[in-house]
Amino acid sequence: MKNALLIGCGNQRGERIVNGCIQAGYSVTNIGAGTSTIPTVNNIEIGWKELDIIRLHKILVKIDHKIDFIFFNQNASSLSQENFLESKMTLDTWSLIKDWSKSYWLSCQLPYFLIKTLGTNLHSETIIGWMLSSYVDHRKKGVNEHPDYSGNKFTNYLIMKSFAKKFKCFGINPEFEKGDKITMLIKEICLNEKKCNGNFF
Repeated sequence: MKNALLIGCGNQRGERIVNGCIQAGYSVTNIGAGTSTIPTVNNIEIGWKELDIIRLHKILVKIDHKIDFIFFNQNASSLSQENFLESKMTLDTWSLIKDWSKSYWLSCQLPYFLIKTLGTNLHSETIIGWMLSSYVDHRKKGVNEHPDYSGNKFTNYLIMKSFAKKFKCFGINPEFEKGDKITMLIKEICLNEKKCNGNFF
């Protein structure tokens, strides 16, 4: 049986990713603050605020099997327009920078770290996907309203494209998500019925 490792798929949208993997015959492990209610899913419950590089490393080194499919569905964002317009006390600014750094770690650095740490658990046919956003396009209306979110999604897009030179990588625009279409898309990708060479679905 093939193995899927999902990040942040314990919520309703994540359940569609889980179901796509299960329908393709994959064994599923989910790492996240939310846990999947699907009985066959192996949940590794974590707290996003406490998840640092050491804690994640300890989780990943316990994985002793090949990973055939990875999907990143976690999100983190700290900045809004008010942060640019309103005055802030020094400690509030420091706190915001700390939160911003944590958001960048969870959104962008975590996927890179996970892929590199798993190393020999992956193979040339491993499929890796990201939940992206239409905000990877700087011309999209509203793209500037949450600058770190938009920036993180664009960084993930570029990370996905870079890893596509070694693995089968893809991204999904969540606006595509209607009904069970996303479940069917994941199933088709897992079954190699859709090409993943840095595609953005």
